[in-house]
Amino acid sequence: MAGRLRVLIEARPFCIFDDEPMRRLEAAGLELIDMRGSGIADPDFVAALETADAVLSGNDLTIDEALLHKAGRLKAVAKMGVGLDMIDIDTATAHGVLVFNTPGVNDQAVADHTFALILAVARKILYCDQSLRKKRWEHTKILGLELWQKTLGLIGLGAIGKNVALRAEGFRMRVVAYDPFWPEAFAAEHGIEQMEIDELLGVSDVVSLHVPLMDQTRNLIGADALARMKPSAILVNCARGGIVNEADLAEALKSRKIAGAGIDVFDREPPAESPLLALENVVLTPHTAAFTTQALKNMDRGVVEQLIDYARGEKPPFAVNPEVFGR
Repeated sequence: MAGRLRVLIEARPFCIFDDEPMRRLEAAGLELIDMRGSGIADPDFVAALETADAVLSGNDLTIDEALLHKAGRLKAVAKMGVGLDMIDIDTATAHGVLVFNTPGVNDQAVADHTFALILAVARKILYCDQSLRKKRWEHTKILGLELWQKTLGLIGLGAIGKNVALRAEGFRMRVVAYDPFWPEAFAAEHGIEQMEIDELLGVSDVVSLHVPLMDQTRNLIGADALARMKPSAILVNCARGGIVNEADLAEALKSRKIAGAGIDVFDREPPAESPLLALENVVLTPHTAAFTTQALKNMDRGVVEQLIDYARGEKPPFAVNPEVFGR
């Protein structure tokens, strides 16, 4: 790429543990505008956006026609993490903006968090902790659910879903899954049964979501889907909030149509108005599944390496609209 690449850094998690990735970008000759935690509502951010060649973004910045209209020089979006639901890829492509992300850097972290939520809900860990802190001794009253040899249903058997399945082997769980791009070899090796979603919902003791948010998956889990689940079942969502209809889930939890839920992601974040906040049979975390020290370092490294590649005129390996490169 001709000239010095000017990069606007928006992603809040970038370099929160270590400034070394930032120094790597500077050493490679990139000009950095550090506006981590800012956004389109800030006039200074908009002014910086008008001069930027690239944006390093996280999960907070919506990249759509309105933003791209303000970013006349923008040629690249470097996305920390794998999720792309906040980026209108078609519109970016129409504007000649290359988008690349960092898949695979937080698979283990999200799989760990998924199982942490499963266990926390099944054994009522938070309720036990709160009860004991209130000086109650309810050791014969709090009854949990066993996971041993139960059925885990995975909606999505990509990288994260596969790692959740591997963890389930330690509990000798039967694993069933739905994925339109079925990984035949992996499923055969690990004895994973292929099912359509309706059947999966009916047989699973735990249903865990690992699909991207798109038109086909928005409100995938609503009243009808929840009604198909066992009354003793648990729902876990560490994917994206819009996949689950929160009002329908809250009603299912209140009426005990399902036993519990573990939720890391919300339709609106922060979820100040979510009906889930008032319920005891749900464990909530603030979109932290991907946030471990190692995962964030991996994300930093992955996005920096691709930005440097792009600045050198090379196509980033994880470009999601590679047809734009070189325009």
